[in-house]
Amino acid sequence: MHKAMISFALDDDQRLLQDTVRRFCREVLREQMRRHEQQGGLLPEVEQAFAELGLIDLELDEGLPHRTAALVHEELAWGDPGAAVALWTPHLCAGALRELGTPEQQARLLARLRRGPDQRYGRGAVAYAEGGPGQGATVAVPTRGGYVLSGTKRFVLHAPQAELTIVFAQLDGGCQGMGAFAIAGRPAADPQGSFRLGQRHELLGLRAAPAGELVLQEHLVPEEDRLRGGDDFCAAARRVFARAQLLTAARQVGLARAAYELALSYTQDRRAFGKPVAHFQAVAFALAEVHMEVESARWLLWQAAAEADAGRLDLALCAGAAAHACEAAFCAADWCVQLLGGAGFMEDFPAEKWLREAKALALVGGTPQLYEQIVAAQVLGQDPEGNPEGAGLPSPRLQPFLT
Repeated sequence: MHKAMISFALDDDQRLLQDTVRRFCREVLREQMRRHEQQGGLLPEVEQAFAELGLIDLELDEGLPHRTAALVHEELAWGDPGAAVALWTPHLCAGALRELGTPEQQARLLARLRRGPDQRYGRGAVAYAEGGPGQGATVAVPTRGGYVLSGTKRFVLHAPQAELTIVFAQLDGGCQGMGAFAIAGRPAADPQGSFRLGQRHELLGLRAAPAGELVLQEHLVPEEDRLRGGDDFCAAARRVFARAQLLTAARQVGLARAAYELALSYTQDRRAFGKPVAHFQAVAFALAEVHMEVESARWLLWQAAAEADAGRLDLALCAGAAAHACEAAFCAADWCVQLLGGAGFMEDFPAEKWLREAKALALVGGTPQLYEQIVAAQVLGQDPEGNPEGAGLPSPRLQPFLT
């Protein structure tokens, strides 16, 4: 399909925003990278410094344009991919509310995510992926005045801290039989609670953002907290997933850029046989390959974001951007470890962390294979959303996390 010509030049406001976030990452995130991973969460002073930038206020008020959000998330992931996920806890939940909720629901529920007197934002979570083998889908049974939800949701980012959780559950077969429900309040630690925490997941990377299971046992959700998505629930839900794909792709581009810059700097500084090792052909070609991967991933991401901002959300284009960014991030991180040699797998450098987190990002935002399925379906003229059941949404058993 023919695409309109797009200018990728940044305007003055975008450059100012990019410089501001980059400065925050260089002066704050990079300095605390290891501490965030070791303690499994963010330092309060880091959260406060990020709050002062005002970006999440804009996200909660009206939602950042896709291109602007991609710029911000690339920079945050350049600073620290794990912190990038942890800092932006309200974004997906807020986006789901804007797409699926009524104006009254948005006003009432978004208030739980706004910054409090302690300068912290409320945590939000989206629970989509289903439980493990042998466990059925989470179901919602209509009852007097609401719905009773039962089931287990796995791989829920921010589950232990969330003050607001959007839970997807099955009401009937197919896409139109799926429902989304808002549950206010943190899940209980009590094993007898009807909405409670299950097992906490220990992740390969992104450890600054806690994740775990949510267990629902005949939990009552009032009718006013069902999110219906306007006239077309499936279309609204697809927009939620597409935005999640773009933001995950932006983080992967940021990680890839960070790994490339470290590999370039290290190989230019290290000398062998009287010249920098970067000047040896094998190393130079590896650097060139990574450079091309990073640049092409960014341009594809920006094209998908620009199309979405113009009102032409293309699910296959978003999925293609996410798939290519997955490959670029892992390629860059893998070469970074190799080009640093023994230093690459020591904690003196962040190369080993980036390699772990490149793999983690390729799972938490949806696997490259899932994205390629969506692209292949469009190329072959099949269901463009790539859902084997034709529902238009990724299978809850194939989509582990949403970030």
